Amino acid sequence: MFWSQLPTHPLCAHKPSFMPGAVSKASRKPFMPVPCWPERPSAPLCSVIDASHSEYTVHLLKSYPLGNNIITFPTCIPTGHLLGLSHDDSKFCEENFGSMEDKRLMSSILTSIDASKPWSKCTSATITEFLDDGHGNCLLDQPRKQILGPEELPGQTYDAIRQCKLAFGPEYTVCPGMDVCSRLWCAVVRQGQMVCLTKKLPAVEGTPCGKGRICLQGKCVDKTKKKYYSASNHGNWGSWGPWGQCSRTCGGGVQFAYRHCNNPAPRNNGRYCTGKRAIYRSCNVASCPANGMFSFRQEQCEARNGYQSDAKGVKTFVEWVPKYAGVLLGDVCKLTCRAKGTGYYVVFSPKVTDGTECRPYSNSVCVRGRCIRTGCDGIIGSKLQYDKCGVCGGDNSSCTKVMGTFNKKSKGYTDIVKIPIGATHIKVRQFKSKDQNRFTAYLALKRKNGEYLVNGKYMISTSETIIDLNGTVMNYSGWSHKDDFLHAMGHSATKEILIVQILATDLTKAVDVRYSFFVPKKQTQMTNYVTSNSNSNKVTPQLTQPQWVTGPWLSCSRTCDTGWHTRTVQCKDGHGKLAKGCLLSQRPSAFKQCLLKKC
Repeated sequence: MFWSQLPTHPLCAHKPSFMPGAVSKASRKPFMPVPCWPERPSAPLCSVIDASHSEYTVHLLKSYPLGNNIITFPTCIPTGHLLGLSHDDSKFCEENFGSMEDKRLMSSILTSIDASKPWSKCTSATITEFLDDGHGNCLLDQPRKQILGPEELPGQTYDAIRQCKLAFGPEYTVCPGMDVCSRLWCAVVRQGQMVCLTKKLPAVEGTPCGKGRICLQGKCVDKTKKKYYSASNHGNWGSWGPWGQCSRTCGGGVQFAYRHCNNPAPRNNGRYCTGKRAIYRSCNVASCPANGMFSFRQEQCEARNGYQSDAKGVKTFVEWVPKYAGVLLGDVCKLTCRAKGTGYYVVFSPKVTDGTECRPYSNSVCVRGRCIRTGCDGIIGSKLQYDKCGVCGGDNSSCTKVMGTFNKKSKGYTDIVKIPIGATHIKVRQFKSKDQNRFTAYLALKRKNGEYLVNGKYMISTSETIIDLNGTVMNYSGWSHKDDFLHAMGHSATKEILIVQILATDLTKAVDVRYSFFVPKKQTQMTNYVTSNSNSNKVTPQLTQPQWVTGPWLSCSRTCDTGWHTRTVQCKDGHGKLAKGCLLSQRPSAFKQCLLKKC
């Protein structure tokens, strides 16, 4: 494989690995695909060793023209499928990359190969994504035994005549008068006439093409120049390209910049570049216009809305909403949607669109399927965080902490605390004594009008529950022998009064519930929200005009070519403390390009 032509790192940086399953079509004897030679870091995945001719290796390297043994390509294609590649004329490739030429290795019908560009855009993009996602890391295992490649070129062992016999049959020989280095023509006599055939490929490297001459890189040259043609040339990174398109038009997207290992590209087993091939940053962080309660993730789920047929062929309109509860941390960047009003859910895509929040109000976004932390300003790399009052970059000075406990014997539903409008950072947890094996009571949550949100009407939820209350998201752990807690997700203040209760089943045992939340300083009358059943107290911790403050530019990220200067950009008040209220549209840039002399 021409890994050096794909915009990605090779599968193996320094260690060989093996992938079973390849079989010689001609001999039905097993092939052993060799992803990498230990001393040749840029060697191809589709180099092969024929078990019947173990010394014969077809090197499909950019530094070597393609061998004419067509057996190699059926070996490469299944290996490509193992790596997630589709045929170039598949529906997937055509929908995403348009119609492809039929001279690429992953064509469903292999007639000829364009040796200068063996891989299509679809193959290149798919294998790049496969490797960027870390799926190729399994090939980096330490081998039990190193297998060294042959020192001599394959053409030195297999001359043009032998190549013709391997490609077409034992009765074939070389067609006279043809340049075998540019294209190998093989001849056979049929009905007294010579017929020449070709697979539109050159003879392999090192094939004799005249007295004292061999084929090297498609040319017939003096064999004394072998060292010149086979000299290793290590790869080096080119300059960073421009920033690409933002993944979102508002609400915080992600954009990428790339560089390629082409300055120069690795050649003749030269080392591939190491380091980052792509960098990313936040873009279009300004809030989106008000569009109801729909989140960006919900928009992606709603795009799947439509009619579906059941087992009896009856069509029903299905409305999809995001599924948060029960989703593992490693799966939060998958597009998992639940059919509204049911427990039925589907993973529609292994990745949400870049810039989608990992979880509601989590100060983290998904980038290429991975959850990346952001500041409260929505910018990747920002250290700005919400304070307990829900103020971005605040110092907890605009709110008061309310905390209390409930330690009483009770039975049935009992009010613990009334959480007022404007409350933030809500935490409620039930504790059990050391001699208790399990809880005998259950937390419950209801609205002021009596509508239960969790554990109402003596129906207990044992699974995690996410409750969206007009922008405020509450998370209930689900009752279990170990945990029973409620907490607010994110920074948003409550927009309605909520009542926390305890449902006790054993009147002989006192329950132990502890809670805390923050309210704006102007809300000082504790009687507005504390019930007579609990013990509460408040902890009081000043606002000034905020503005953007920038730090000094750091030195260029590179010593030559194109790099980046970075600096800190923070919203601070008149006392130099982190604050909220700075306009995102006026935020100075934290990056600027630096152009230095060529490397």
